[in-house]
Amino acid sequence: MKKLLTAALATTLALFALAACGAKPASSGQEEAKDYAQIIHDARDEEMNDALMILAPDAGGGFTAMGGGVEEMSADDIKAQAENFILPMLGLEEGDYEDFAASVSTMNVRSYGIAIVKPAEGKAADVQEALENYVTSQQLAMQNYLADQYEIAKAATVTTVPSGEVVLVCCEGSDTVLAAIEEALAA
Repeated sequence: MKKLLTAALATTLALFALAACGAKPASSGQEEAKDYAQIIHDARDEEMNDALMILAPDAGGGFTAMGGGVEEMSADDIKAQAENFILPMLGLEEGDYEDFAASVSTMNVRSYGIAIVKPAEGKAADVQEALENYVTSQQLAMQNYLADQYEIAKAATVTTVPSGEVVLVCCEGSDTVLAAIEEALAA
């Protein structure tokens, strides 16, 4: 009888162990937030990470940034870059997005802009249009000015990925950068 109880107990424990291995963790029903700034950072080379900051909103309604000498900037400097340069250049306004990260050259001698924008409800077409307008403005600015930068602007891409983000890539090696961003967003 003792052997029978021991075998039954061992079988029960084995079944519980197998059931626990196959169990999925409880889901809160919310998708885990993606770190768009880190995705942009990982998609580009160290030279660009050192040269151009990546801007993103923070949890407190302000902005945060990484790379591009940001460690020497105050929170007010980062906010000024966001509100006075980067967001206006991209044609984005508060209310257009739920989340974003962007890196844009504010110098008019370089066609460079990378952005990942999660549009606010009902704003996907507006975000797409704003980023396409950015590309058009880069093309017009460089067309008769800097031939190499014009070629970069002509190769720029604005696309909506399956997870809903609108992605802008306007830089050297844009195909490689876009592929890396799309892969990271799909993960």
